[in-house]
Amino acid sequence: MNKPWQVILVLIGIFIAGGVAGGFATLRVCKDKLVNRPVPEEWAPKHLKKLNERLALSPAQEELIKPIVRRSMEQINLIRNNSMADTKTLVEGMQREINEHLTPEQRAKFEQMNRELREAREAREKAERAKRAANDGAPGAKPTSPPEKPADK
Repeated sequence: MNKPWQVILVLIGIFIAGGVAGGFATLRVCKDKLVNRPVPEEWAPKHLKKLNERLALSPAQEELIKPIVRRSMEQINLIRNNSMADTKTLVEGMQREINEHLTPEQRAKFEQMNRELREAREAREKAERAKRAANDGAPGAKPTSPPEKPADK
């Protein structure tokens, strides 16, 4: 391979192969993180565990800190649920407005796109509910009720 263009082509091929491999690896890692993200009922215990590991809390400190963390995590979950409800309302309004400006063919594609997104979200929520149910049935796990879903506006 004496010709410079052949060397350049090989290098470009190696670069593209590396980019594709890196993209697939990133996609896999991100998907695993999304699927295995903690549900709200796990937030407080995981945070307490992290505090214990990093700060070596005494049992007395842990008992004092535990209600603070639980209360705060419940408030975070409430804010999250309210935010999700507000976001849902805004997205639905945006979709209605966009729909007004589309042709019939575009509307059909737009509805299909929104249906796919909705199904993916519902599948994710179903997985989270299953994870909650599994946590509720675990030995030593404190039964929890799922957070109330905000009412549709």
